[in-house]
Amino acid sequence: MLMKFFKFDQLNRIQKGLVLSGLFLQGLSLILFIGVLIGFFNFEDFDFFGHSGIRTIAAIAVMGCLSAAIGLNDINEE
Repeated sequence: MLMKFFKFDQLNRIQKGLVLSGLFLQGLSLILFIGVLIGFFNFEDFDFFGHSGIRTIAAIAVMGCLSAAIGLNDINEE
């Protein structure tokens, strides 16, 4: 269903890689956030360079969104 929604048959190899990596990063950030809510991780585990843990997890999600958007850029110009 996702393959049909994202029109994977119209994407070249690089675009498919960007879309899949974007979806992977979004899923990873969701899993990390849920892990923090459950108590499996602490936000302090994701502190880098003075930034809070929630900001680091959000940055992973934003990278995923940007990657998927760049990969899907050309097919919506019809």
